Amino acid sequence: MPANDIATVATNAGMLALWRSSAFADVDGYEVWEERVNDRLDDAIQSGELVPIGIQSDGAWGVRLAVAPDAATEREAACTVVTSEPYLLVADGSPLVLSGVETVGDPSASPVSLSLPEGRYAVRAKIIAWDEEPGARDGSGKRGPNALADFLVLVEPSKGSEHFRTSDLTFDTPG
Repeated sequence: MPANDIATVATNAGMLALWRSSAFADVDGYEVWEERVNDRLDDAIQSGELVPIGIQSDGAWGVRLAVAPDAATEREAACTVVTSEPYLLVADGSPLVLSGVETVGDPSASPVSLSLPEGRYAVRAKIIAWDEEPGARDGSGKRGPNALADFLVLVEPSKGSEHFRTSDLTFDTPG
């Protein structure tokens, strides 16, 4: 799937993740997942192996992944609720995968995979209030065919001066 299209990505763990496949190539079952992903999530985020994306809620989320020079559209910008601080993502030429955190290590479980040149990238996630846009719902009240995604994930080369977020909570809680 092209990075620019909207993909539906499901999670049972309350978090999506954009992750470097080479960093988790040895994950081949639950015990290894616990050791390589769950138990060392903070390290994986700090080292740029994994970027958490979520609102602490399970579900199937519409996500648009945009790689610079692609950016938020006017519609997305108008419906943006909040934007995360940048997260570090380190690319090594292996595929980058977007999936539920519970399937990190299994690239086949994701509808989204892309490759970027080796380097350091800044990743920001945006929550999009797609349902507030006129015409976003169809006649039965469901998401219409032209509705925006729930999340926009923007990837751009690091400028080298960013302070990268390291929390597994993508967005700060209000107040």
